[in-house]
Amino acid sequence: MRKHLKAIWRVKTKKEIGKLTSIDDEGHHIQLIPGEVKGTYKNLRTVVQFFLVLLFLIAPWIKIDSHPLILFNIASREFYLWGVLFKSHDAPLIFLLLITAVLGISFVTSLWGRIWCGWACPQTVFIDGVFRRIELLTEGNYLERRKIQNSPLTVKIFFKKSVKWALFFLISFLIAKSFLNLFAGVPDWMLWGLTWILLFNFSWFREQFCVVVCPYGRIQSVLLEPSSMAVVYDEKRTDCINCNRCVEVCPTGIDIRNGLQMDCIGCTACIDACNTIMKKVDKPKNLISYRTIDGTRFSFFKLKTCIHALLILIAITILVYNLNTRKHENIAIVRATEQPFSIVLDENGNKQILNHFKIHITNQTYENRTYTISLLNNSAKLITSVNPKVLTAKSTMTLHVFISTALVTLSSDQATSATLIIENDKKEKHSEVVTLIGPT
Repeated sequence: MRKHLKAIWRVKTKKEIGKLTSIDDEGHHIQLIPGEVKGTYKNLRTVVQFFLVLLFLIAPWIKIDSHPLILFNIASREFYLWGVLFKSHDAPLIFLLLITAVLGISFVTSLWGRIWCGWACPQTVFIDGVFRRIELLTEGNYLERRKIQNSPLTVKIFFKKSVKWALFFLISFLIAKSFLNLFAGVPDWMLWGLTWILLFNFSWFREQFCVVVCPYGRIQSVLLEPSSMAVVYDEKRTDCINCNRCVEVCPTGIDIRNGLQMDCIGCTACIDACNTIMKKVDKPKNLISYRTIDGTRFSFFKLKTCIHALLILIAITILVYNLNTRKHENIAIVRATEQPFSIVLDENGNKQILNHFKIHITNQTYENRTYTISLLNNSAKLITSVNPKVLTAKSTMTLHVFISTALVTLSSDQATSATLIIENDKKEKHSEVVTLIGPT
């Protein structure tokens, strides 16, 4: 494995080690303006980007049976995923979702390399699918934009840049609005703050996020195998005419001929660019191609892939089981801490011990439910203000109940426990044994 990877990850010269392609020798940022390409992969990415942008923009507005598809209400500790309501006590299910997502990305990377970065990451999708298209519409192709970048400001250039930045701001605002609609109770200052952050990121920071901030590129060498798919230059062929077209179209400015690099996001733009040139010079295509790193035949049946698939299957199975067995309400019975018990006199003047309990009930359904509380203990009596109690949909309530026991009974240790039973109108029961305490 190390032998194959060494052939792909070429060793940089001493001068190149640690140097980013978007940084000059003095440490200043170089604003990259990659060229446009046409080809099979470009067409496929356009379809994928259109679908993902549309999904991102409309997902916060989609409702299932009048309930949001996705919503995070952090203040109320409520979460909606695919129209299903989750409360804070459902955190283990959220953890399983995150574990499945992490394992899924690891699984996909071990098979298809950085396909997430080049095809589905929001950073790539919005920059390539939206913002660069705005630049193409307002300022022209990459050659014209490069000329504008190095030209003095004129009225015509000022007008083009003004339209571009106005559209940039509008799109950044729409993206921020759609994203924050996934969260309830977000203040206005957060919307404007995120808008400016997105504007900075998508208009200037761009590829620096991928190669400087995002840790995914740095761990790809751990996830990739020699049999993983990647964008690879065939160094055995001598058909390269040094047109530098593959570098011109790269969004991170790398030269794929130097081997697989951390900066490469697997967008396949260099493949389409090189294939166009090869066709013009009447040479075979796929000098740069999307294939396995070691050149072997692609296969799903690899040890790491099978382990990932097994772990994902286990996580999904546990998640589905917990979702199917999840109760419609969450009930917790706790002893009151401020005064766990008190001694009172009944109507006959006999001393009674009152044990104070709190019953927390969370109704996670979309309908009102009625709960009835009963006590299983012949020598004890249940005291509560309202019984049965109606709990509205998607709400939580706390009921205070008291269990009355004769002092002499509790002192003689004949009845030190009781069973509280909470039953809803669907005949679903929750029972819990509570311990009765007193001065003895």
